[in-house]
Amino acid sequence: MTNETVADLLNKALKRREELRLESEALDNLIAAYRQLQRIKSLPQEGLPGQLGLWNEPSSRAAQAVQNAQMIEEAKRMILAEKRPMKRGELVDRLAKQGFRIIGTDKNKVFGTNIWRSRQFRHIDGHGYWPLDVALPKDFEDKVRADRGTD
Repeated sequence: MTNETVADLLNKALKRREELRLESEALDNLIAAYRQLQRIKSLPQEGLPGQLGLWNEPSSRAAQAVQNAQMIEEAKRMILAEKRPMKRGELVDRLAKQGFRIIGTDKNKVFGTNIWRSRQFRHIDGHGYWPLDVALPKDFEDKVRADRGTD
């Protein structure tokens, strides 16, 4: 057996449980998004016969809401994978590389609004966004305290 203490093993188990909870939550969100897309696709398509391609892509608010939810979930996954808060611009760039479309002239501002509306993140001045339901890593918690001068 290794030299790990019971406290180390407990911390590892708690960390793994949190990872599994987040994966399960992400999977639930993905399933909900697919169900929503399935409902949208089953709606009667408008348009006249012979108008190919004009009405195939749903542009409804529901479809946009599904994409926004997926985008927010992917941003959360990215932040947790990096194990540090991330700024809007960095998230927008990475999301665009994955094929997410942010509609608007100021994509960073639009994305920031979506993050704010989701109520799933906290903004850490000078560092970026971090999910509310996950404890901030100790080293960043120390940085935030130091930045505020509350050591």
